[in-house]
Amino acid sequence: PRDELLCDGPTSPGHRCAFYLDVIIASVVGRQLALGGGRRRRCTPLVVLGAARLARIAVPSILRHGRDLPAAGQQRPLAAAVQASVVGGRSDGEPFVQGLPLALRQARLAALGIFPSPVHRFTMSLGRSGDGDGEKVEFWAKREDLVSDRYAGNKVRSLQYILGALEACVEQDGAGLPAKPRLLVLGSGGSNLVVAAKVHAIGCGLDSSNASIEGLSCYPDAPEMDNTLNYLSSLSLPGSQSLFGAGWLSVLRAALVRRSGRSPGAWPWVLPPGGNCTPGVLGQVGAALELAEQIQSGEAPDPDGIVVALGSSCTAAGLALGVAAARAAGLVAFRKPGFKIMYSSLLLMLQQRFGFYFSKWHPSAIRRNIEDAAAAIAARGGPDLSEAGVAVMLQELEITTHLDIVGTYGVHSEISLEARDAYLQSATGPSDAPGLWLCGHFTAKSFALMLRMLRSDIAEDRSPRTLIYWSSKSLVQPLGATDEWSAFTKQRDQSSALRTWAVAGGVCGHPDAPAASKGNAPRPVETPEQYRA
Repeated sequence: PRDELLCDGPTSPGHRCAFYLDVIIASVVGRQLALGGGRRRRCTPLVVLGAARLARIAVPSILRHGRDLPAAGQQRPLAAAVQASVVGGRSDGEPFVQGLPLALRQARLAALGIFPSPVHRFTMSLGRSGDGDGEKVEFWAKREDLVSDRYAGNKVRSLQYILGALEACVEQDGAGLPAKPRLLVLGSGGSNLVVAAKVHAIGCGLDSSNASIEGLSCYPDAPEMDNTLNYLSSLSLPGSQSLFGAGWLSVLRAALVRRSGRSPGAWPWVLPPGGNCTPGVLGQVGAALELAEQIQSGEAPDPDGIVVALGSSCTAAGLALGVAAARAAGLVAFRKPGFKIMYSSLLLMLQQRFGFYFSKWHPSAIRRNIEDAAAAIAARGGPDLSEAGVAVMLQELEITTHLDIVGTYGVHSEISLEARDAYLQSATGPSDAPGLWLCGHFTAKSFALMLRMLRSDIAEDRSPRTLIYWSSKSLVQPLGATDEWSAFTKQRDQSSALRTWAVAGGVCGHPDAPAASKGNAPRPVETPEQYRA
C-alpha cells in the first residue's frame, strides 16, 4: 500500500526494501569490481557506499506500487471504451470480467489491445541444424505478439492498467494533482517497455497537451540490431527520449521531489523496468485467465508447462497469480499433474545467491508482486488469492539458470541463436499465422529453453511434454511521425557510446529476416537505408 511503502519508520516495507537493496548492491557491485583490475578495484568501497545510499533514498520513492492504483473509493469509472461490454457481462479486452468481475469494475482500464490473443500450434524438427533430420515435435504459442497492430507484446496488458491509472490522474483536475503529469519510463537501450508506453499513451489520448511521457535508456544492453530498432522507434514517437545510457539524474530528481516535502501531485511517476508494479502485474493476471478460458473451451490443450522469459518478473508474478485465480474461478485449466511455469532467468547471480525472485521484501521480486496484486484484488471486491498465488510460485514456478542459454544480457547466446535458426528453417504453423520474432534479448532464450526440454524428453524416451511458449516480442516495429534519423544523428554526435552500440545487420530475430552470415556482420549505423528496409 502506498502509505506503508512511503513510511519512513524503521520497520516499514520501504526501509526493509532499501536495506535489502543495500545488501544486493554491495555484493553484486563489489563482486563485479573485484573481478576488474587496478583502478576499478581501488574505488570499490566508495562506489558500493554511494550506490547503497542512493538505493536507500530512491527506492522507497520510485517503486511505490500503490501510487499507481488508487483505493477503490477514490477510483474513477472504467474507460468508456470498455464500459458497455462490462455491463453486458464480458469484455474481450480483459478476462477479469468473467473471472473477477468486482475487481475489474474498481480498477481503471484503458482498452489498448485486441484480445484474446490466439494460441497457435507449431511443429518443427529438433535437429541441431534445423534441417529436418531431428525428431518432429509440436509446441503451442500464446501469441501476445499479435495483440495490437500498433505495437504488441506482453507489455500491452500491463499498460492497460498503468496508463489507465495515468489517464485517471490527468482527469482529476482540482484534486491536488498536476495538470500535466510526467511518466518516466525506465529501460535499456533496446527496451520494449519504452516503445510500448509511448505508442499506447497516444491510444489513451495522452499526448504533449496533457501528459509527458519520457523514455529513459538508463542502462545499455549489448549491441544487436533488434535493440537498435527499438531505440530508433523510441526516437520517432511522441515524448522525449534521454541520451543513450543516461536518465539516472531524472530518476534521482524524482526521488528528491518526494524527499523535499512537496505535494504528492508534483511527484513524477516512475515506471520501473518491465512495467513491474501492481497495475502491471494485474494485466498479466488477465493473460493467465484468458489462457485458462481458451484451455477450457478447447482452443488450446491443458499444458504440462508454460515457458516464459524472465526479466523484471512482472509477467512471472502475474501468471502465477493468474493460475491461482483461474483455479479459484473454477476454470478447468492448469490441472495436469506436475504442471510448471518455466522461466529462463536473465538475472542469474541474483537468483542463485539471494533467491532474489522469491524475496518477500524486495519491491521487484515475484513474491512481493504476487502479494501486492492479490491485496489490490481483494481490496476491490475480489477473492483473497495471496496464499494460493504464493503456493503456485513455490510449488509450480521453476526458474532455470542455464548460463549457456542466457549468455550476455541483451543479445543472442550461441544456444539461443541456434534455436532461432532451427525455428526459421523447420517450424511450420497455421497457414494464415505470421511467424515468431525470436529476439536475442528475451524470446529466443526462452524458446531455446523449451527446445532443450523437448530434446531431453526425446533423449530419455519420454513422450514430449505439451508446452505453451509465451511469445512476448511484438511482431510490429513502429515508426512514428518524428524523423528518427535526424534525432538519432543528434544523439550520436553527443554520445560515443551510442556510435558504438547502434548497429545494423548481423542477427535480427524477425521471422522475415535472413539468417546471420559472415557477409552480414553487424556494423555501425551510418545511413537510414541500413535498417529501414
